[in-house]
Amino acid sequence: MKIKLYIYGLTCLLFAFFSCKTEDVQPVPGSNTSKVNLNADKLIISENEGVAIITASLNTPSADEVTVTLTLLGSATNTSDYTAGISITIPAGSTSGTSIITAIQDTEEEGNETVLIDLASVTGATEDGIQTITVTIEDDDVPLQASLIFNEVLYDPSNSALDGDANGDGSYVQSEDEFVEIINLSTQATDLSGYKLYDAQNLAAGTPNHIFPNGTIVGAGKAIIVFGGGTPTGNFGGAVVQTSTFGDLNLNNAGDVLYLYDAANGQVLSFDLEPLSNNPNESYTRNPDITGDFEQHSANNTALFSPGTKIGGSSF
Repeated sequence: MKIKLYIYGLTCLLFAFFSCKTEDVQPVPGSNTSKVNLNADKLIISENEGVAIITASLNTPSADEVTVTLTLLGSATNTSDYTAGISITIPAGSTSGTSIITAIQDTEEEGNETVLIDLASVTGATEDGIQTITVTIEDDDVPLQASLIFNEVLYDPSNSALDGDANGDGSYVQSEDEFVEIINLSTQATDLSGYKLYDAQNLAAGTPNHIFPNGTIVGAGKAIIVFGGGTPTGNFGGAVVQTSTFGDLNLNNAGDVLYLYDAANGQVLSFDLEPLSNNPNESYTRNPDITGDFEQHSANNTALFSPGTKIGGSSF
């Protein structure tokens, strides 16, 4: 009898052990441990029925259905300037859901207008910090307003043989392989003729690191790269490729600031390299491209840089 009780007890113990082990890897309903992040596939859309896809993503699947409620603010008005849903549903066990913003065409000269998308509330998960996205509706009834962004910067090429040969000319030269990648966010081609690129030292001296020559046209959503020098060799994703007219981008590894000025000497962009100054031997790039924060290029990719292309090598 004792032997039977012992075997019975051991069987129950093993059953309980393996049952608990199975339960431990299952999502816990109602736990709200999943976190929501918002992103957009475009930051600028055309007034002529342009579309932006807003994605709500979870870091881990939730055992419950997740409902994300959005607040739509900004200078544009829902139903008259655009249409958009105000909620996103992420099915239980899934990691993302989407909502679509579609611009409404009109003939009014309103100028560019914005849609500010804010995460108002979440059920079934929690917000991953403050989540806000701004999408611009580009008015096609007024002259084009340039919309540009620094997307990738290489101020410290690797000095390990050709690991640092960003311009692809077959040799590593620190000052020549530095580059700045700028994206034209506009839905129309943009003329950068006469624009000027400075770092902090050259701005103080009034001497541009680079002056974009006449005829510098960057297509809608496309990239332009400025290398420090050398003979850039390669396709570079079809981007516009130039080398510094100063002969050196002069980017300081210990901290610097990049500036872009237009042909009328108005500041268009500035970018502080100081928070990224840790001699990375690779570029810093936005991830996701265009919409994301800057990180070292190898954080999510084996490559050390990707001038003219997205992180994964595809064209803009």
